[in-house]
Amino acid sequence: MGDKIVRAAHSPAHREETQAPPSRFDPLQLWSERASGFRKETMPYYSYVARSGFPGVIMLALIVAAIGYSMLVRDVPAHFPFTLFGVVLTIGFVCWSPLRSWLHPADTVFLLPQEAAMSGYIRRSMRYNGTAGVIGVLASLLVYWPMYAQSEGQAGAWLLLIALTAVKAGNMAGAWQERKAAEAGARRMLRIARWLLTGLVLAALYQLAPWKAAVLGLLATGLLALAYRLPRKHRLPWDMLIREEVRTRRRYYRFLALFIDVPTQSPRIARRSYLSWLGGRIRYAQRGTYVYLYAMTMFRTELGGMLVRLTLLGMLVLYWLGESVWLDGWGASLIYVLFAGIVGLQLGALRHSHKYAVWGHIYPLPEGQRVASLLTVDRNAFLAAALLMWLPCGIVLAVQSEYAQSLAAPAAALLYAAAVRPGGVRRRMAKEAEED
Repeated sequence: MGDKIVRAAHSPAHREETQAPPSRFDPLQLWSERASGFRKETMPYYSYVARSGFPGVIMLALIVAAIGYSMLVRDVPAHFPFTLFGVVLTIGFVCWSPLRSWLHPADTVFLLPQEAAMSGYIRRSMRYNGTAGVIGVLASLLVYWPMYAQSEGQAGAWLLLIALTAVKAGNMAGAWQERKAAEAGARRMLRIARWLLTGLVLAALYQLAPWKAAVLGLLATGLLALAYRLPRKHRLPWDMLIREEVRTRRRYYRFLALFIDVPTQSPRIARRSYLSWLGGRIRYAQRGTYVYLYAMTMFRTELGGMLVRLTLLGMLVLYWLGESVWLDGWGASLIYVLFAGIVGLQLGALRHSHKYAVWGHIYPLPEGQRVASLLTVDRNAFLAAALLMWLPCGIVLAVQSEYAQSLAAPAAALLYAAAVRPGGVRRRMAKEAEED
């Protein structure tokens, strides 16, 4: 009897019933778990954003922009560049194709054996980002449509929406091929070619007959398809996707850090030789140590890149408004206040740098000069960005004899940077020091 029990326990049927089934890799479940984990990780911080008054500022800015845009639509200047305006307004939504993959650096070890099963994972990411991208394209088209209706465009609303959606889908596919390229130079050249050709297709779509724009779009697609076959490619660009995910997470936390202390992310360092040379102009002295540290932090991290992009965008938008002498030139001042406020908000992230640095207790740094040094860098950076943004608009307004309008905005920026902003930054730093 005992032998029968032993033989039954070792029979194949008994082993199949008692052994746990082998675990099976489910990429879609992994994607959902990681996306949900990131939302749970960041969701508590958004309550601080809501209580800060930032949403109210954004709503006010949108209302002001909507009022100004409606007035511009009702009184369009002569020779207004409808096509160029449409391309500039929509190309970012069409071409920019981010991809949230939720991948971690350790995945190159633990998930690499499952690379063949990761296709469903990537498709889920593309659907997730593609939905948001199409919504952005639709929003940009709704904003541009009142202007397009007054131009010489020949496409209807639905045809334009379908065409822009198709161009967006093509850009998402092209961006994926760029990520797979092995060399950084090849990725950069392919991205530049895609943006330039997309700009040409959008210009044709807004100005020419639809069939002509379709022919140009097919030619551009064929040309890019041939170009994407040239570089060496990875089957799945693990490193590229991980770096992109790290950058995206860093942007989220940098934004949240404006309102509450959050877990720090390692900053991305960029050379930016067109800015970093200014660090060599800082006096080599102990009291200038924190000035140098804050200046180089701003120049070589993503904060500097954001400030440069905001300044260039502000220069372009304010030039257009100044050339049209919108609201007798005062309309440009209203939009200038909006751009200057965004620049000031972004600069607020600088005060969190070097706050808890360990080496500050090791080297003989002038701790008493830290606040004054931050105020110096903050004031000079704000003034530089504010004056550069206003320069094209101020010149255009002065040429059209609108002298008061051309001088009022920079004078207000100088007064704010010299008398108002330093006190606000100092109070915020003192409050954060008390909370610590």
